Amino acid sequence: MRFVIEHPWASGCILSSISIALIWTGLRDGKLNRIKYGFVVVIFAIAAMIIGNIFSTPRENATRVTNKFIEAVLDNNISSVRQLVSPTVVVVDDLGGKLQDKISGVVEGVTYLHKQFPPTSNTILRLEVFEREHDALVEVSMMTRITGIGSVPHRWRLIVRPNAEEVWQITTIDVVEVAFRSYR
Repeated sequence: MRFVIEHPWASGCILSSISIALIWTGLRDGKLNRIKYGFVVVIFAIAAMIIGNIFSTPRENATRVTNKFIEAVLDNNISSVRQLVSPTVVVVDDLGGKLQDKISGVVEGVTYLHKQFPPTSNTILRLEVFEREHDALVEVSMMTRITGIGSVPHRWRLIVRPNAEEVWQITTIDVVEVAFRSYR
């Protein structure tokens, strides 16, 4: 069932191809039961696509929020950053005392990044989501192109969870390392 929810188009296409094969062989061989089974499988394919598009898993929500957050940081879109990050976010590493805790520290960090090290592009090398009971832990490794410096590798850990209104937001930001250096 999880495959159907996370990959509705793939499961719908697989079931549709099975139904086409059943209907075609039923028409070719003159077997009415195969045609009926083919139409039943078509109904299952449609249901799988509808269910997969209506529901989303914590893994999908965490991936979506993380990708939007990375894009907002790269674009220096402070309003999107504020929407994607919880007001009570915990910033594990304050980058050597440069950041405050809570959302103001995140906004300050994005502003500092664009002032001191303006990014031009970003490539996500690895994005792994680990679902837990009430949240999702996201480990992301990236390579960011910085103006005047070049490509800089960095790793982050984010905790993403739904708030009281069931809106998924980032509640913890942990910069594990930047350019192979840890801030711990």
